Amino acid sequence: LLGFDFMAPPPVATLVGALESLYALGALDEEGLLSRLGRKMAEFPLEPNLSKMLILSVDLGCSEEILTITAMLSVENPFYRPKDKQAQADMRKAKFHQAEGDHLTLLAVYKGWEASKFSSPWCFENFVQARSMRRAQDVRKQLVTIMDRYRLLLFSAGKNYKLICKAITAGFFTNAA
Repeated sequence: LLGFDFMAPPPVATLVGALESLYALGALDEEGLLSRLGRKMAEFPLEPNLSKMLILSVDLGCSEEILTITAMLSVENPFYRPKDKQAQADMRKAKFHQAEGDHLTLLAVYKGWEASKFSSPWCFENFVQARSMRRAQDVRKQLVTIMDRYRLLLFSAGKNYKLICKAITAGFFTNAA
């Protein structure tokens, strides 16, 4: 790859850093070739850390939740704060807050919207952008189609946030302090 004839080659340090990241995620083997996991990851139109998180969630039994989190991370921030209603918007957002982190907060927002039968008025009342939510729903449906194609099963962890956090950590371990 370092010898590839790019039209506009990236800096070598950038390329090496990307390869090291893929290796750390398990997408490349010791020879720099795609691993079995890397081939699965390449089937998803996602950043490598998101595809790893999604694939491992099947083994952990929380693929339903990780699908939703992945979809929510793939769209614009769903929250908005109108200047004249910032305090109200902050109070509504606080109702979704999850102590386990922002990823689970996004999951709570989607589940709330789902419980409202994907209602636009619910979005308005909760200062959530309906357009972002519909886009997340579309992304989620596309990911389900890919998972079905590769026989990756959907499992729900329910309220077992430890499993969900393990899956998140599998993809985002480089962000851990």
